Amino acid sequence: MPGTDSPEPANNDVEKLFLQDILPIVPAVVGQACAKLNYHPGQTELDGLVQRVVLLLIDEDYRVLRSFDRRSEPQTWLFTIARRYILRRLREQGRIVSLDDMPPDSFTFQPDQEEWLLAKEREELLQAAYNKLSKREQKLYRLLSQPSLTAAEIARTMGIKRESVYKEKQRLIKKIQKIIEGMRK
Repeated sequence: MPGTDSPEPANNDVEKLFLQDILPIVPAVVGQACAKLNYHPGQTELDGLVQRVVLLLIDEDYRVLRSFDRRSEPQTWLFTIARRYILRRLREQGRIVSLDDMPPDSFTFQPDQEEWLLAKEREELLQAAYNKLSKREQKLYRLLSQPSLTAAEIARTMGIKRESVYKEKQRLIKKIQKIIEGMRK
């Protein structure tokens, strides 16, 4: 064919590519694409997605498969095809997924209740550590907790040099960490 950079592969070549290189990896690649999209379908739905991707590849005399130009590995190319197809399906469905069906390690963010409990635990530990500080250290902690105060203002209130505020802050942090570690044991 004049005027084309690469001739279209013959039907036999496309069928051979499909049967030998592509078809055996479709289930694994579709599973990877689902996992990458944080979508965890049941086995029946996953099988349906695999079948639809296979149909997509062979539809219209291998139209989509003919777009594979071997500039990448078959698995990489197929992953892109499967991912796009699954994304399109999820958008069509409105992506209704039950949290019960998702594995626990798939949460990007912790649920609000767990986050609240962890924050409460940290607050209680910090309060207990604060109570073990000397009056002077408690005063420094309160001053450091006020974001509107500058190092010079804290130094003036504490009766120390401005350059010492950072060192005092670091000592206080280390002491609080040590107290909290002792409470956790």
